[in-house]
Amino acid sequence: MHPIKPFVTLDQLESLDIRVGTIRSLQTSDEEPALLLLLIDFLEFQQSVFLDWKETRFEYEEIIGKQALVALNVPGLVVGSSGRILELGSLDQLMPVLVCPEHPIPDGSRLT
Repeated sequence: MHPIKPFVTLDQLESLDIRVGTIRSLQTSDEEPALLLLLIDFLEFQQSVFLDWKETRFEYEEIIGKQALVALNVPGLVVGSSGRILELGSLDQLMPVLVCPEHPIPDGSRLT
């Protein structure tokens, strides 16, 4: 079993801007061929976010139209990009899956 990571302060946790958005499209990145480039709708804006599922999940197209939680104010997978999709499984050598709400909620809703 993996040990629990060191505690963070509530201020550090609250400083993360985590919102739900709907994945509108995905394509192979011209900049990084091993990565997918997703367009995510947060209602008031859209943001492109890179995802490294191309080698670990073969039917990744099935996530189009699904909601996901995204940390917006963190560095992205590519230098100069921002935002990370929250996922489960990758660190434990499992097929990655999205962290998502249990039922649809408005895009742009924030984690509290």
